[in-house]
Amino acid sequence: MTDAHRLAQLIASCWRVSGEGSRIPTSNGLLDRALKATWDAGGFPDWARDRLHFVDSRIGLQCVEVPEILEWAQRSQLTSAPNPSYETTEVQISENAAKRLLGSLDVSEGDAAKWGKSLRCAMSLAEGELVGLDHARVEDY
Repeated sequence: MTDAHRLAQLIASCWRVSGEGSRIPTSNGLLDRALKATWDAGGFPDWARDRLHFVDSRIGLQCVEVPEILEWAQRSQLTSAPNPSYETTEVQISENAAKRLLGSLDVSEGDAAKWGKSLRCAMSLAEGELVGLDHARVEDY
């Protein structure tokens, strides 16, 4: 199993066990920013932390591994194919399947739920920042 496959299992499982809503926003660097915020807060097991890399690019913060993680998640049917606008992907695994995957990754359900909530919170903050930027651009005209 590749690192990206394990990371895909971890992220999809954390999202599933952390609350309601199965759609993960993937556009505009939202997932990248949420992963970085969770990583900065000490989230994820050491093996995952060591395999996530972040760079500042001309389009903003990027997690180098996100495209491969999303590809593995889709290929493994952990998530749906991206919606037509490539803005979200939907976690397809059940909570029971997520718990089994977490066990195979040696991650407790409590830790996974905490990290998933951190991802969700960071995602909401990042979405709010984007809306604020859009409003600022409109006001500049």
